[in-house]
Amino acid sequence: MRCENCGKEGKPGDVFCRQCGSRLEGEEAPAAEAPEVVSAAGAGQAGSPPGEEAAPAGEQAETPSGEVPQAPEGAAPAPEEAGAKAGEPAAALVPPLPPVTPPRPYPPSPAAPPKAMKTSGWAVASLVLGILSFLCLPFIAAVVAIVFGVIAKGGIKRSKEELGGSGLATAGIVLGIVNLAILLVFAAVLVPWTIINIGNTRTVTRTVATQGADSVNATLEIDSGKLHVGGGASDMFRGTFTYNIKNWEPEIDYGVRQGLGELTVRQGGDWWLPTFWFIRNDWDISFKDSVPLDLSAMLSSAGGEFDLDTLSLRTFSVDASSGDISADLSGDLPDLRRVSIDGSSGNVDLDMKGRYQTYIQLDIENSSGDVNVDLLGQWESTLGANIHTSSGDITIRVPADVGVRVRARTRSGEINAPGMKVDSEDGEGTVYVNGEFRRSVITLQIDVDVSSGDITLLLEE
Repeated sequence: MRCENCGKEGKPGDVFCRQCGSRLEGEEAPAAEAPEVVSAAGAGQAGSPPGEEAAPAGEQAETPSGEVPQAPEGAAPAPEEAGAKAGEPAAALVPPLPPVTPPRPYPPSPAAPPKAMKTSGWAVASLVLGILSFLCLPFIAAVVAIVFGVIAKGGIKRSKEELGGSGLATAGIVLGIVNLAILLVFAAVLVPWTIINIGNTRTVTRTVATQGADSVNATLEIDSGKLHVGGGASDMFRGTFTYNIKNWEPEIDYGVRQGLGELTVRQGGDWWLPTFWFIRNDWDISFKDSVPLDLSAMLSSAGGEFDLDTLSLRTFSVDASSGDISADLSGDLPDLRRVSIDGSSGNVDLDMKGRYQTYIQLDIENSSGDVNVDLLGQWESTLGANIHTSSGDITIRVPADVGVRVRARTRSGEINAPGMKVDSEDGEGTVYVNGEFRRSVITLQIDVDVSSGDITLLLEE
C-alpha cells in the first residue's frame, strides 16, 4: 500500500510509513503482543551486542531531530524490520526501567540520656562540718570534715560514676585544713603570750569612802571572770579582787560633784579570751547599805550574781554578752524605780519578793536563755514590765492579792496559765488576768513575748 502523505510504497504488514512515519490506511494493525518484561540486567544482555556494554538505564542516544535512529553496522536489525521480513507483526519496544534509587539509611537511634548521679552523703556532711568549723565548732568540726571528705572521695571513686559530690568533699577538706591552720597560728601566738602573762594568783582589796556624797552612781566593767555584788560594807565601796593575769588589776575612779558620787571600777589591761590555760578573775564587791545607789554593771564574758536586798537601791541595770545573771531584789526597796537586764547568751533569774512603794519599770531582754521572774512581793504601787527572749522559756510567778494583767505571745511554743483566765485575744497576743484585776487599785501590767519557747504564768497566794 502507498503512504498518502509522502507517496512511499509500503510493504505488506507495515503499519507506519518507513519514510515519514505516518500511519498507513487500509489495513488494521495486528494486535501487538504483550511486551516481555526483563530485568535491567537481562535487558542489557539481550539488547547489547557481544563485546559491548549496555547503555545505562534511563539514558537514550541523541539523534538529529526528524531522523530515525540507525543501527550501527554489524548490529542486529531492529525488531520492526526483523518482524517485517519474517512476516510477523512488530514487537513493541520495552521501555527503559526507571533508575534504581539506593535505599536511604535510617538515622542512628538517639543515645540514651546519662543516668543521674546521686550525691554522696559523706561529701555533704564534710562541707557542712567545714563551714561549722568557722562558725561555732573549731578544731573538732575541722578534723571530722577532713575525715568525712576523704571517705566521700574514696566512695565516689569506687562507685564508678554512680555517686557525685567530689567537689563538695574537696571543699569540706579544704575548709577543715584552713581552720586547723588558723588554729595552729593562733596557738603559736597564744601559748607564748599566756606563759609570759599568767602568773601567780593575786588577791587585792580596795575601799572607797563616801567623801560627802549624798548618793552614788556606780559602774562596774568586767570583761572575763565572775562578779558578785552585795551590801553590808562599812565604807561606801569595798572590793576584793582575785586574778592571775598580771595586768588585770582593776582600775578604780571616784569623784564627787554637787553631792553626787561617780564611781567606776574597770578591769585593767586588754581583754582576751585564753583558750588553753585556766584563768581566774573574781570580783567580790559590796556597798554601804545606807547610801542611795544607782548601780550599772557591764559584763562582756562573765557571770553576775547580785544580792541587793539590803541596799538603798534606786536603779539597777545589767548589760551582759555571755553569762548567767542572778539578781535578788527581795528586800525593803522603797526607792527602787527601774530594773533593766539585757543579756545575749545565758539564763536570767530575778527575785522581787520585797516591798515596793513606788512605780517600777521592769525591762528584761534576752537573746538566748531561760528567764525566771518572781513577783510575789508586797506591792504598794504598780509595775510595768516588758519581758522578751528570742530562744528560751519564760516563767513568771504573780501574786493573787493585787490585780495582774499579762499579755502573752509566743510564736513557737505553748502558754500555760493555771489559775488565770483569758480576758481577750487579738493579734498582739492573749491577755490573762487574775481575780483581782479591775477590783484592785494596784495592777501589775506585764507584756511577755517569746520567739521560740514556752510561757508559764503561775498564780500564787
